[in-house]
Amino acid sequence: MKGSLFGRWLLLLIVAMVWAQPAQAQDDRPETLDVFLDCERSCDFDYIRRTISYVNYVRDRVGSDVHVLVTSRSTGSGGRNYELQFIGLDTLEGMEDTVEWATQSTMTDAERREGLTEAIARGLVRFLLTTQVGDELLVTRHVHNTSELPELATEIVDPWNYWVFNIRLSGDYDAEESRSTIRTNTRVSADRVTEEWKIGLSGRFDYRESEFELSSGSVRSINRNGSVFGQVVKSLTDHWSAGFTTYSATSSSNNTDLSISVSPTVEFSFFPYAESSTRDFRARYEVNFRNYRYEELTVYEETQQTVVQNQFQLSANFRQPWGSARARFSVESYITDFEQSLFDLYNIGFSGEIDVRVARGLSVSFGGEISSVHDQIWLPLETSEDEDVLLGNRALPTSFEYEFGFGLSYRFGSIYNNVVNPRFGWGG
Repeated sequence: MKGSLFGRWLLLLIVAMVWAQPAQAQDDRPETLDVFLDCERSCDFDYIRRTISYVNYVRDRVGSDVHVLVTSRSTGSGGRNYELQFIGLDTLEGMEDTVEWATQSTMTDAERREGLTEAIARGLVRFLLTTQVGDELLVTRHVHNTSELPELATEIVDPWNYWVFNIRLSGDYDAEESRSTIRTNTRVSADRVTEEWKIGLSGRFDYRESEFELSSGSVRSINRNGSVFGQVVKSLTDHWSAGFTTYSATSSSNNTDLSISVSPTVEFSFFPYAESSTRDFRARYEVNFRNYRYEELTVYEETQQTVVQNQFQLSANFRQPWGSARARFSVESYITDFEQSLFDLYNIGFSGEIDVRVARGLSVSFGGEISSVHDQIWLPLETSEDEDVLLGNRALPTSFEYEFGFGLSYRFGSIYNNVVNPRFGWGG
């Protein structure tokens, strides 16, 4: 009886000891992050998914843990400056971070995508620490060979003095039994951009010659358009800049043998210029002193004309987590030709485009452009031949121009976007 009683007490003691042991803590953290990569055309998605394979990529911002918004702007050296915004959502709401990364014009596509992918990986670290995968992260630091780096106090010696040059030539020829067309395109540019100055020079020339075999005989069409643009801009403050531009053009469709203009310009940015990749709202005013030399006598019976024109423009461009929007409003009016007032000749235009994420998988976009045209001083006096109009070689008189567009996209199904499969395609 005593042995039986002792056994019962021993069993109760063992049960109590086991019950008193602290339970193993349960890890309630998610295994990894659901990431929405909002990168438009800047990213190589296949490469990123292969390299950063320890997160889940989802197809929509709604339901994700982190929204990675990538915006960029061009730099004076021919590269791009990227701004990566990491925006926490759901349980991570309130966590935000920004990473900046810049490319150089001499980088290859492989180097650019590697650098951008590394920048994305660095920005995700803070958010990954809230997941189970965060316990597996290994932090390393790449040590440069300091003997090959210039001293910080030493000014960088640039043999090109920040100038970047580009030349591009292209052409094509296509033909069939009763038609042939030859096209040539030339593009050249030279730019120098520093914090204080922005200097740019660019030129283009397009030539198209077509020949058609019709029942009434052969018809040859020639269209040429070219321009040279120059600009010098001085940075005044974070919001103000001033400078002047020059513009020369030739256009067979606009009855212009040669036009040359010089334009003092001033610009105000409502947001600091440093924020232009995500929000940009500017006002610009310029005065044009322009000389025209026409191919044919114009409707104002002029073959050569010197005029003064002023231009005012408001432009806005925003890219935010909800989508993107851009708009432009411009007013152009002639003032005088030094013989009479030309205030009744003007052009007022407005254009806009917006793309909004309405709900999970649903995006709506719409945009358009409309202009009130009353400044076609270059129109030829003689009526253009029908074949020139149909072939696009001559512009027609008009008092307005407009264009509208609308788009709707809806994606549904699996939210995950991790798998990379390049088969039957052009590669990864």
